[in-house]
Amino acid sequence: MQVSTSQAEWPEITLSRPERESSEALVGKKLAPEVSAPSEVYRLKTKILENYNGSILTHLKPLDCFRSDLFGHFKFLSPRTDWIREDGITEREERLLRLFFEELLEELEGHVVWDSELFSLCSAFLLCEERLDEYKKLLNSFPEDLPEARDGRILLFFLGFLDFIPEKLAIPSDLSIRETLAFSHKKESLDERQKFLLYDLTVSGKEPSLVGLAYHYFRFNQIGLRNVKVLDAIVVRRWSELNDEEKDHFLRDYETRHSIWDRFFLLKKFKSKDEQRSWLRLERQKNGREELSDTLRESILGGGDESLFERYEILREKRLVHTLRPFELLVLWNSTAASRLDSDLVDIERAYPDSYLIHRAVAVKEFKERKFDAFRERLARTGRFQYSPEMIYLKAIALLESGEGEEGIKLLESLVYKFPDSDFLRLVLERYKKRSN
Repeated sequence: MQVSTSQAEWPEITLSRPERESSEALVGKKLAPEVSAPSEVYRLKTKILENYNGSILTHLKPLDCFRSDLFGHFKFLSPRTDWIREDGITEREERLLRLFFEELLEELEGHVVWDSELFSLCSAFLLCEERLDEYKKLLNSFPEDLPEARDGRILLFFLGFLDFIPEKLAIPSDLSIRETLAFSHKKESLDERQKFLLYDLTVSGKEPSLVGLAYHYFRFNQIGLRNVKVLDAIVVRRWSELNDEEKDHFLRDYETRHSIWDRFFLLKKFKSKDEQRSWLRLERQKNGREELSDTLRESILGGGDESLFERYEILREKRLVHTLRPFELLVLWNSTAASRLDSDLVDIERAYPDSYLIHRAVAVKEFKERKFDAFRERLARTGRFQYSPEMIYLKAIALLESGEGEEGIKLLESLVYKFPDSDFLRLVLERYKKRSN
């Protein structure tokens, strides 16, 4: 038998990838990733690795480069400041390194490359340089299913540079807990179990970059095991990481749940002397302790015969009608001066939206209009004024009229105990006791 060794029967064996003869032959098999990069790309990659192997450029992961802010958004977290200097690279080496990378990025344009190491190098360089627009462009040179490039796309999705990511990237199973929580929050919202997990990881110090996200979800939780005051302390310790918008947002929230002393000592840590004095002046104004001028004091207190309406006119000229006491405001709202008083308070509230006295005046108006739920909500924003006898009386009546008789009667009884000579209080108490019985 003679064996033919013609070229047709013995195809040439080479080290290159054989040509695909038909699509049917590959059905059911995963296609090998296409490599179309020129040799110059690999020459530059080798150059970089030979000179800078072991630096941050070979270890930085894209998903290490984000943090959550206090609004529940994700911000870019720079991996290092002056990272080249920290790696101990000389000026000459730095120039060469930047030159190699700029050439490498240019060579990659228009090509799609399956090379994890190459992507990691280029990714780390652009992230350290905070060149996120170019980072987005870089991802066009690497396949979607390359794991490292997938992480880069998820990072840009978190940061808002991508509106969506391909469905094939729907919460990859190999993401860390931190990344999974961030992914779930960005895609929709966290469920109750995830929120509790987020809080516990943050408070324990295991995931400090998610403090802002935990604050976003728990900022209104002032009681219970998982409350915002624990997060307040963590945010204060990380104050330098916040931007100006976050700081203002936090201080406004902090004011609603902490005493004036806590707020003052917080400001002492971060504000200048002038800013502290300015804040104290505003607090005095909000609390009704801003001193009136001598002439105004004399005009109000000098004569004892002025009626309430005369005092109202004097205060109106000075834009101080909100300093009238609650019962005085009720009298005016039941008079012909009601419409003018409404207009005065609108103007003053626009000028001093955070004034405790303004909130007290608005609360009194809500009481008069029998908006008792709104009155009680507003009461919490009046500072120390909510504990004055007049406001306690109005709160008691609001509770009684809302069907919460037991608590309302207790408040009236405390007022009768405080003012035993008041026949008026005793009569009101007896009337509501009879009604409740």
